[in-house]
Amino acid sequence: MEDNIQPSLNPGALSLKDESKPHVPSSGPLGGYQPGTIADEIGTGEHAKDSFIWMTLKYCFYLGAILSAGMMIAYFHYVFDKDDPDKIDIIAALKDVWSIFTPILTLALGYAFGKRDRGG
Repeated sequence: MEDNIQPSLNPGALSLKDESKPHVPSSGPLGGYQPGTIADEIGTGEHAKDSFIWMTLKYCFYLGAILSAGMMIAYFHYVFDKDDPDKIDIIAALKDVWSIFTPILTLALGYAFGKRDRGG
């Protein structure tokens, strides 16, 4: 491993000029920059903001749909199997589920489609 850089403990080994500039091995497609695992997933800069908003929207809809489907399955179980439709108030339960996700979705959509350029 020739690229492994070990620090020198000898204070006279490097001059002050050499110490002022750190050495970064240039490898990879972008020179010395190699994105981490999060940057690989969501991107960098403006793309990261848009990707994060998209993931927030997607997962809020997924979680809301899964919880709503679970409530519907439980409701149908009590209606058809137990013959007790008053056990679950399905409308109130669905309102409660979506009251959690609606503000998050509204905020994310407002950020995604809102005015980006504030200066000028």
